[in-house]
Amino acid sequence: MREASSLAPCPVYELTFQLNPEEKQPWILPGDFRMKIFTHGNSLRAFFVVFVMALADTAANADVRLPRIFGNHMVLQRGRKLPVWGWGGAGESVTVKLSGKELDVKADTTVDGGGRWKLELPVLKAGGPYVMTVLGSSTVTFSNVMVGEVWLCSGQSNMEVPMAPGASWWKGVLNYKKELAAAGNPKLRLFKVATTWQRGPIQDVNGTWAVSSPSSANGFSGTGFFFGRKLVQELDVAVGLIAAAVGGMPIEQFSPHSGQAFWYNGMIAPVIPYGIRGATWYQGETNFWGGDRANYFGKQKALIDSWRQIWGQGDFPFYLVQLAPGLGGTLPLFWEAQALTLTLKNTGLASTNDIGGDLAPPHANGDVVHPRNKRGVGERLALLALAKDYGRSDVVYRGPTFKSMKVEGGKIRVSFDNVGSGLKSRDKKPLTWFEIAGEGNYFPAKAVIDGDTVLVSSKEVSSPSMIRLGWDHMSDTNLQNKEGLPAFPFRTGSNPPAISGKRLFSTLSSITLVSTEGAGAIRYSLDGSPPGKESPLYAHVINVDKTTTIRARFYRSDGVASNVAEATFVKAEPQKYRGKLLDLGVSYKYYEGNWATLPKFGKLRPVKTGIVEDFGIGMANRSDGYGLVFTGYLDVKETGVYTFQTTSDDGSALLVDGKLVVNNNGIHPPVVKTGKIKLRKGWRKINVLFFEGGGGEALSVQYSGPNTPLQALPCWCEHSAD
Repeated sequence: MREASSLAPCPVYELTFQLNPEEKQPWILPGDFRMKIFTHGNSLRAFFVVFVMALADTAANADVRLPRIFGNHMVLQRGRKLPVWGWGGAGESVTVKLSGKELDVKADTTVDGGGRWKLELPVLKAGGPYVMTVLGSSTVTFSNVMVGEVWLCSGQSNMEVPMAPGASWWKGVLNYKKELAAAGNPKLRLFKVATTWQRGPIQDVNGTWAVSSPSSANGFSGTGFFFGRKLVQELDVAVGLIAAAVGGMPIEQFSPHSGQAFWYNGMIAPVIPYGIRGATWYQGETNFWGGDRANYFGKQKALIDSWRQIWGQGDFPFYLVQLAPGLGGTLPLFWEAQALTLTLKNTGLASTNDIGGDLAPPHANGDVVHPRNKRGVGERLALLALAKDYGRSDVVYRGPTFKSMKVEGGKIRVSFDNVGSGLKSRDKKPLTWFEIAGEGNYFPAKAVIDGDTVLVSSKEVSSPSMIRLGWDHMSDTNLQNKEGLPAFPFRTGSNPPAISGKRLFSTLSSITLVSTEGAGAIRYSLDGSPPGKESPLYAHVINVDKTTTIRARFYRSDGVASNVAEATFVKAEPQKYRGKLLDLGVSYKYYEGNWATLPKFGKLRPVKTGIVEDFGIGMANRSDGYGLVFTGYLDVKETGVYTFQTTSDDGSALLVDGKLVVNNNGIHPPVVKTGKIKLRKGWRKINVLFFEGGGGEALSVQYSGPNTPLQALPCWCEHSAD
């Protein structure tokens, strides 16, 4: 409350109720209610007493109301008790009836002192259409209600993208016109939860149930639609889908106990405890780009456990989608983290390594992040549900998975589970992406199907001991079973530790060693010798103040050792460029505003400036509506063609000596763009421009060139910002 005028003969106050429309109860004033109060003396206090009494009287006479997840055309979950809840006047009696063809059930309850009520309808068989009637001080009626199967479809952009074209980067699912024309299906019902970000859990959602039709399916999740359509075809019962997905969302923001549960609060919490069979989940890109490979399984487990606990419907099925190929070099480790979810009860994983990016590579829609073949993804999720939840023992729901290996001379014989009716090559060509190793590096290998096994060999490896399949972020393995489901990537050896730290430093570099393996230990050396079981055990950060080469390997608890990882950290003295003293880092200018494309930053005044170690966005004052201009200098050691790369959400651009090399502009989820330029040896000025419009946010900058593998772009800057 604030004083509105000091010129009035008596104090005038403007009282503003800015209620979240999603949180308001039927007896509370509508959101953004305002009134002016003219008072003398203690009359303001008297007004509040009268006002609060009026609100209490309104609450006592409130109409009965239900959250929007209940509505015409909804589907109720068969085979389990059905929670129904809502709001009304305290002490009011509420009756819920469901009636129709040979069905007439009801349940009663009383509204509690807080204006809430909840009851359960009995276990029902599939059927309908029915009418739900809610009786209290008023009557609410929902028609065309079905009882069948209900599934939640959640995740980030790959679950969110609709059947039809949407954003400029999304061209619609494959054959979307044909698929939408055939989308009419009275047994398939769709509910799309409106995108809602909240700091605390809310009680209602924006959305309505709709019978599947060309118009209602148009903007609905493509993955979800094909999943539900397949279930209707196979089960011949009504299927209801609740789509709650947000592009660019890290998993933490859908997890209730993460401290960042913004999307959970706005899109999942208000749906709980609506009766569901299970959940499908297509997410991970944002966490992968954020380097979250080692922690992802723990975060996924936390989300699954918490949803199941809060929903109160037991260990309901939770089926995930493997990320498509092409996202980056360490993607196989993320696939491995996703696969660990299979150790949890009632889970499954649908592979996309043969349909990622639409017959990758090359990618038919130029988008490695969002494969358009959502029908393949959705139907593979449906196979999991049919086999694991609906008793369809005839359904092969998974591709070949590694079972065991046996060394036979200079070859390795691999046995698989889930071979279905047999193994085959998808394209009838020799099997691809098999590699074997002895004590050294992996080499591409020849692989031949022999019954339900594969015999693998390489002329480069005389005594093989390890094998892997599809262990590359671009792998589109062609081994599959005769049912058309692809083999899952695997490896038998352990992975070497990841070495991180400032490769180029001026005073000190703090080196960390991280393993994605389970039980075991990391051993390392700093003198160039190969690390062994007696080498120093890594237990904490290693600080170096001079040029150092570190070598490390991981030893599993069973004694199996990984290959050796190696990295050199170089101490660099301050440099001079055109009389300017340079030190490691980049200068930045930070701006705030709302843009749909990169603005002309030169015409804007920065909110703040500074120097940071790299091209990060941690200095931003807010999560949306800001921009950055970075300036640094790159010391090009050798003349040649260099490739620069930005991964950004939203737009970015990279310039070298004022020339645009990478254009990654616009509003979009994390997208990788590259550009090439020939550079002469010497110093080159680098500018990186970035803006964040809304939703997710990400920025990374890398480069490669002659004798320079792809790596973070190291830059130098002047001692004070430009």
